[in-house]
Amino acid sequence: MKNIGFIGLGEMGLPMSINLKRAGFQVHAFDVNASSCREGEKEGVIIYSSPKEVAMKADEAIICMVRNLKQTEDVIFGLDGVVASGKHGKVIIIMSTLDPASITVLAERLLSNGYDLVDAPVSGAKSGAEAGTLTIMTAGKKEIVQRCDNYFKAMGKNIYYFGNKIGSGQAAKLANNLILAINMVGFTEGMKFAQEYELPTSTFRDLITVSTGNSWVAQNWDAVKMWWEHYSPNTTLDIVYKDLLAIQKDCAERHFALPLGGLAFHLVMHAWTKNAE
Repeated sequence: MKNIGFIGLGEMGLPMSINLKRAGFQVHAFDVNASSCREGEKEGVIIYSSPKEVAMKADEAIICMVRNLKQTEDVIFGLDGVVASGKHGKVIIIMSTLDPASITVLAERLLSNGYDLVDAPVSGAKSGAEAGTLTIMTAGKKEIVQRCDNYFKAMGKNIYYFGNKIGSGQAAKLANNLILAINMVGFTEGMKFAQEYELPTSTFRDLITVSTGNSWVAQNWDAVKMWWEHYSPNTTLDIVYKDLLAIQKDCAERHFALPLGGLAFHLVMHAWTKNAE
């Protein structure tokens, strides 16, 4: 049985780790959330008290599925992080959504410490993580990415390779979330227009899902509506806001404009700040 490390047992990471276990891998994991750790243990995931210990147990790869760049840096380069294990030669698979520039720097730092990095953010939300049907956007040295293929197949259904340039996977994920945010705004306005004419909500939604206005947002509107109306830290709206902010910063640095993306960013930011009050 191949041993794999897994850091980050959150809403997405926990079911991803469980699917790896069910696929026949022995999963060695770390998270600061005791409840998530207990859930993982029930499924046979072995829990450790630090990323360093996880790295000591992994045969060749460690998956990192934490929330943001700071957490990623902490679990990799912290005092009890992966690098502190001294177990060089392993592959660090970053499945969190960061941004192209940040993951490029991470890859350089890891390489100087004797580790390879695979860029592999995911899409599919919690339901996709639970069902093992995630879309995975990979980038990195082809031979290294291919070595990780069995891990990806245990967690996802649609796996895409975007070349050997680290950051390409993150770029694909941010582009996807940009489209998601624009669709969120568009469908919300369509719903408002329909409501002005007192169209039955359920009938209108059924119409859209079989018409040219169809999208993932239309098909999952109940969940998306909750994102808009019930903000709390670390929820999906918070993640969408983080990704749109990264896109806006990247656009400023590269001197190009995404007008609809900018509008979506400001509308999501408005919802984010309004609901956070």
